[in-house]
Amino acid sequence: MTDHRCRLCTANDREAVIEKLAADMWCSRIDIPWDEAGIMWQKAFRQMAEAAVRSLQQIG
Repeated sequence: MTDHRCRLCTANDREAVIEKLAADMWCSRIDIPWDEAGIMWQKAFRQMAEAAVRSLQQIG
């Protein structure tokens, strides 16, 4: 059976959630692997992911 619980709601490691979200957002838009994105782009996408996580946490 598949677990459908919210990863954001059940995560113990907030930084891991932010990292995964940043990488997923990057990969959904750019055809370069996340680990080759470069420090500047990784930082920018992590900041966007952190803002998204904060926003979603305020909704609940």
